[in-house]
Formats: sequence, structure tokens, C-alpha cells
Amino acid sequence: MMKLRLMRIFILALPALPVSEAARADTLPLSKIDRKIESHIQRGNTRQNVQCLAYILMDFQERKIRKSEIYVTFDDPNIDGIGVGLAETDENYTCEAGELRAWEANEYQLVKTF
Repeated sequence: MMKLRLMRIFILALPALPVSEAARADTLPLSKIDRKIESHIQRGNTRQNVQCLAYILMDFQERKIRKSEIYVTFDDPNIDGIGVGLAETDENYTCEAGELRAWEANEYQLVKTF
């Protein structure tokens, strides 16, 4: 009986534990991003980073990549902006400091400045 009570206390106390920084990052397929999330992303980023995101999404649209294959990362403490990647590929980009950066092997190449 005592173990059960301790287990209940632990489970009830668990939500009170602090959430790590990395746990706050959100990654969603573009197809799941609604107006509320889009607004959150825009408010949390600079105008240049939002322009960068629009630019890369336009490129993906021209390449006829489905929204469900495009993943957007935001609220990530390791990215000072917005991350964008394609499912099942190593194609990853970030929009940081007004720059579109292409990532490969933990190094980036500047693609475009906004």
C-alpha cells in the first residue's frame, strides 16, 4: 500500500518538475501548422527570419514537395530562428540572423541574406 501512495505522489509531482530547454522545441510538419502556430512563429522571430522562411517554402512549393514532407522547427533554444527540413533526407536549413543557412555535417553554408 505504501508503494502505491509514493507512486501517486511521484506522478502528481512530475508535472511540477522544470522542463529542460531542449524539451521546449517544437517540430511539426508544415501540413499541421495552423494560423495560431503560424502567428506564434511570426511573433517569435525577426522580419528577416520570417522572410527567409517564406523564401525556402516557396522554393519547396516550386519543387512540388508536399507539405507533409516539410518539417518546421521553432522555439528551439539551439536555433536563433526557424529550422526547416525535409523528411527522409539530409536537406536541412535554418533561418537565423536574417540568413538562410544550408546545413550538412554540423556546418552551414550561407545561401542567402535577407
